[in-house]
Amino acid sequence: MSSGSFSRAALKLLHVTGIVLFIGMVSLVLAQVVARKFFEPLVWSEELARYVFIWVAFIGWVIATHNQSHIRISLITDRAGPRLKLALGLFANLSVTVFALIFVVKGIKLVENNLDIETITLFFDFWLVYAIIPVSAIAAIVVLIADTIALLRGHHAEKEIVL
Repeated sequence: MSSGSFSRAALKLLHVTGIVLFIGMVSLVLAQVVARKFFEPLVWSEELARYVFIWVAFIGWVIATHNQSHIRISLITDRAGPRLKLALGLFANLSVTVFALIFVVKGIKLVENNLDIETITLFFDFWLVYAIIPVSAIAAIVVLIADTIALLRGHHAEKEIVL
């Protein structure tokens, strides 16, 4: 399997996982509302929906990093020449990589600190909730490294997002 096809498969897995988790989260909240109104409340559903939301957010971070769909202020880059545009792109990637490295270190510490602490109503360890933080940060770093290599090789194309 080539690195390109592996990358596409990993991205597809992220999309599918994010979609399934999002649908599950919405279904949980809807079930909680219906159960509270007509039956007995599902005491565990709100907590699980909160944890699923955390996972969806961090999976979304990796997807948005890959798609270059984070909010940007393009005032300078729109007017910059190719060399300045390259320098700004490298600076942006380096900045986000440093941010992601902090998330790796702090996320691992958070996982370690929660190895033996259980969730309130679901009775599984909290580290499972927080494991997405270092995992998604490492995935974002891999995406940023690939983007930086493409940028240096001149194969990088900025994606225009029009609202």
